[in-house]
Amino acid sequence: MYKCSHAQVNNVSITAPGDSPNTDGITMGGCSHVHISSCSIQSGDDCVSILTGTTDVNVTDITCGPGHGISVGSLGADGEGPAMVESVTVSNCNFFNTMNGVRIKSWQGGEGKANGFIFRDLNMTEVQYPIDIDQFYCPHGNCPERQGGVAITDARFINIQGTSSEREAIKIICSKSVPCHDIHLDNVDISWCRHTAAPQAKVLNAHGSVTGRVKPQVRFSGR
Repeated sequence: MYKCSHAQVNNVSITAPGDSPNTDGITMGGCSHVHISSCSIQSGDDCVSILTGTTDVNVTDITCGPGHGISVGSLGADGEGPAMVESVTVSNCNFFNTMNGVRIKSWQGGEGKANGFIFRDLNMTEVQYPIDIDQFYCPHGNCPERQGGVAITDARFINIQGTSSEREAIKIICSKSVPCHDIHLDNVDISWCRHTAAPQAKVLNAHGSVTGRVKPQVRFSGR
C-alpha cells in the first residue's frame, strides 16, 4: 500500500515459504490512518513492513511466523531523502519462530526521524530477536562506517513475554552521533529457549527507562 489514507486490512491470511526472499506480507509507505487487524501472515521477509512517510498506524491481533517480524523500515537508505515515521501502535500479536519480533531498522548516514511507537501485549515463541532497534542496518554486510542517522525517539515496549532462540534477546543499537532517546520498557519477560544460561540484552548509545520486571536486564546510557 503506497500513498494511501484510512486503509483497513482485516481477516486476511497470507502465506509464502519461510525461505522465499523479499516476500513481505503487508507493506505500506507514505500512508496515514491505517488499521491492520486479525491477520495470519507467513512469509520469507517482514510480516508487516512500515516504510517512510507513514503515520498513524494500528496493527493488532496478528499471527506472524515464519518471517522477519513486524518492522519499521528500513529507513534512511541512500537517495531516500529524510525519513519520517510517526505514531505506530502494535498490540496483541503473536510471533512464532521469526527472525525478529518488533523491529525499527535504519541505515547509517541516513537522516530524518522515527518517533511515537507503542509495542504492547506481545507473545514471542522462539523468536531470534524479540525486541530490536538497529541504526546500523546492513543486510548484506560490508557497509562503510558513516556519521549521522535517522533519529529514533519515544518507543515503548510494554507487556512483552515469551522465548528467544538467541541468547541476546533484546538489541537496542544506536549511533553515537544520533543516539536513541526516550526508549521505555515495562513488564518484559523473555527467556532463552535453550535454558542453558540467562538471556542478555545489548544496548548501545540509547537513553531510556525501565519499570516493572524486565528480563533480560537492560541498562541504558547514563544509568
